[in-house]
Amino acid sequence: MSGQDQAAGLRKWADLQRQQRLEEPEQAPAVEPFTAATTTLHQDDALAPGVTPSAATATLKPLMVVGLPTQHRHVDKVKRRLEQWSTLGRRWAGAPDDWDIQLVDVAREDLAQLAAHTARWALWVNSDAEAFIHMYRVLRQLHDNGGPKRLLALHEPHLPRQGLLDNLREAAAGYLDIELLLLAR
Repeated sequence: MSGQDQAAGLRKWADLQRQQRLEEPEQAPAVEPFTAATTTLHQDDALAPGVTPSAATATLKPLMVVGLPTQHRHVDKVKRRLEQWSTLGRRWAGAPDDWDIQLVDVAREDLAQLAAHTARWALWVNSDAEAFIHMYRVLRQLHDNGGPKRLLALHEPHLPRQGLLDNLREAAAGYLDIELLLLAR
């Protein structure tokens, strides 16, 4: 990518961030009631001896998501994005309730074991001014802790590919040997 293309993409991204801040109401996010389909993984929850998934979660497709805090209220962001992709005709996305969305801390001691047993991983890409630095740190920790080598990039639908997403994808591939999958619109 040329320096001019990169700069144009970053300017467009920064303008979009300013516009979002002006449009967003300052409200606390609503917290949905806890359900088995939206389990949050913590350090000692997953892969503990003697723990078996319930019948309700056994038929769901597990999706491990990194890059978000592990509080339950953040699962809704992921569900909304999956619903948007489903609405756009992405059949693989299905219904958001078809997924067992689990927010994973990249500092987990058993991350390598979890990565070996779970195929579907995603990185939530923030779109704030510090997004690249934060997301690269998450990817670095995944790499250092034996995490997955392939992740789907989850992000707001308006985030342009040129700039943040392309730069993050190139850095992940070039420095960390991690493939970050960006979906075409």
